[in-house]
Amino acid sequence: MVKVSVIIPTRNEEENIAALLSHFNYVSNDVHYETIVVDDSTDRTAERAHKAGAKVVIGRRLGLGQAITDGINASTGDIVVVMDADLSHRPTDVPRLLQPILTEGCDMTVGSRYVKGGSCLGWSLKRRIISRAACLLALPITSIRDATSGFFAFKKNILEGVTLKPSSWKIILEVLTKASPTKVVEVPITFDERASGKSKFSTKQMLAYIKHLLLLTIHKYTKIIKFFLIAGVVYLFVAGLIYFFTEALHWWYMLSVFVASCVGVVIRFMTEKAYVFGQKQDPNSPDYEWHSFYHGNPIQRCWKGAVAKTVWNFVPNASSLLNVGCGSSPVSSRYPNSTNVDINKGKLAFLKEKLPSITAECASAEELPFPNESFDCVLCIEVLEHLQKAERVIDEIARVLKSGGRCVLATPDYSRPLWYIAERFTPYREEHVTRFTRASLERACDKYGLSPIRHKYIAFCDLVEMFGK
Repeated sequence: MVKVSVIIPTRNEEENIAALLSHFNYVSNDVHYETIVVDDSTDRTAERAHKAGAKVVIGRRLGLGQAITDGINASTGDIVVVMDADLSHRPTDVPRLLQPILTEGCDMTVGSRYVKGGSCLGWSLKRRIISRAACLLALPITSIRDATSGFFAFKKNILEGVTLKPSSWKIILEVLTKASPTKVVEVPITFDERASGKSKFSTKQMLAYIKHLLLLTIHKYTKIIKFFLIAGVVYLFVAGLIYFFTEALHWWYMLSVFVASCVGVVIRFMTEKAYVFGQKQDPNSPDYEWHSFYHGNPIQRCWKGAVAKTVWNFVPNASSLLNVGCGSSPVSSRYPNSTNVDINKGKLAFLKEKLPSITAECASAEELPFPNESFDCVLCIEVLEHLQKAERVIDEIARVLKSGGRCVLATPDYSRPLWYIAERFTPYREEHVTRFTRASLERACDKYGLSPIRHKYIAFCDLVEMFGK
């Protein structure tokens, strides 16, 4: 059972709070709700919330963002839901917000008015324009279409090591920017006009929002800012060295330029390594594949995304699917009932945390612990090149694959010259011990009754091929 903490900040909502809390006064087979009301009221909101069974936290009158932060700090749930108290957010939408987190490996979901199926009821044209403009202003820090939503849910553990310092009422921007959730889904909602009471929106809050955006933009692009600052300082230093060498030491100008440039390159490399690119992920870390897929450099994200999309296109669904050597790859997110095998227990545990509905087993690809013909489909993505006995793995895949089933294998094609360039940038290049070409892979598969059906190259050199048994 999952414990969900519902954070409800309030200010003079005595007319709405009891009706809202009544929706969470039950325990289902899957979810136990904990309601936390953070109250800044001058009326009887806190009293009514307490009678309705909520945990009441007395607010510090430091704004909506701080009230939500106080509620998060007081929560004990595995998942946190934040929503308004005025019934503009429908409590019946909470299970829809939780579903992608519980079953699809999402770190965060956002109740969105601006995706297909979402809407706002009873809004004036002026209010629509202001809301849309606020979302557009947030584009430099998030691609979420409804970045000003006050209705969202997230796994509480993404806040580990994160300090939230909201300077406006939109705490969602703090979570999106500082916690860096790897997978965020927008869930369409209908935003209703408040049931009763008055809106707290003001010009002062809008100015605070703009200030908050500027601070978060600086936070998000700190590395880029450091990069250009270091570059500028080093270039000025190099120019000074050139002047000193030529004017004070009377060196030949080209020699001055050469020596100063070499010194500048060394200083810049060491400084950027220490202050900009100092943290590199270990390929053996539990979250490596997942992090690379969602937060890697642009080339990583593009490459891994292209491989995953090709696999999903080849196998849109399967009643029983085995992913061999899955690591922490998000490929299995499209197959929530799949079985996943890897020898790295840490990666399996991480993947299981992200995708609770999958089956994860620690086992060697060379000795799969399953009976003959157990699966309709088997995936083996970017694994074969790491194994001395790659053909043994292909034999095992053929054994556990049902007659008429499909398997998808992905591995670099060493007959493609481009791969020798691409390989220099992969952290696993020293572990590539088996070097397939498309022809040699098809010959190896043919030995075990696997016939090629279709294939696709990623960047003209990374082969993804589907076989049938």
